[in-house]
Amino acid sequence: MLASAEAATPIEIVSRFLDSAPVDLEAMAEALGLDVRYDAAMPADVSGSIRRVGERFRVEISGQHSKARQRFTLAHEIAHYVLHRDLIGDGITDNALYRSRLSNDLETQANRFAVEILMPARVLRPLYLRDGVRDLVSLTSRFGASDAAMRIRLKSLGLAP
Repeated sequence: MLASAEAATPIEIVSRFLDSAPVDLEAMAEALGLDVRYDAAMPADVSGSIRRVGERFRVEISGQHSKARQRFTLAHEIAHYVLHRDLIGDGITDNALYRSRLSNDLETQANRFAVEILMPARVLRPLYLRDGVRDLVSLTSRFGASDAAMRIRLKSLGLAP
C-alpha cells in the first residue's frame, strides 16, 4: 500500500475521538501532531494561540481560565489547525472573546467546529433523546463544556429552543 493511502487526514483523525464524552482533546491534539502547552503567565484576555514552530504546530492555552474554557479553547485551536492550517504561519492568537486577526468568518468556522468537536452529535443526541439526560449541569459535566457552549450546541442540534 502506498504511504499516502495510509496517512489519515486531520478530519479522519478528529473523527476517531468523537465517540465518547468527554472527548479526549489532549489525545486528539497528540494524534494530530500538535504540541499543547498550558501557560499560567498568558495575559488574562488571551485564551489561546496556535502557531507554526518549524514543521510542527504549537498550541498554547491560558492556564488562568476554567477547565471548561481551556477545553473549548483547545477544541477551537484544533479547529483552526484542521480548517485553516495553511493560514496559520507564525501564529493565530485568540483573546477571551475568541477573536483573532483572522476574519470573522474564519473565527466563526473555528468556533462552530470546536463545538462539534467538544460535544459530538453522535454522543449528545442519544444521551439527550434516548437516555433523557437533559439537565444542563449533567450535560456540561459529562462533556467538560461550559453552560454557554452546551446551550449553543443543544440549539444547533434542534434539541433546545
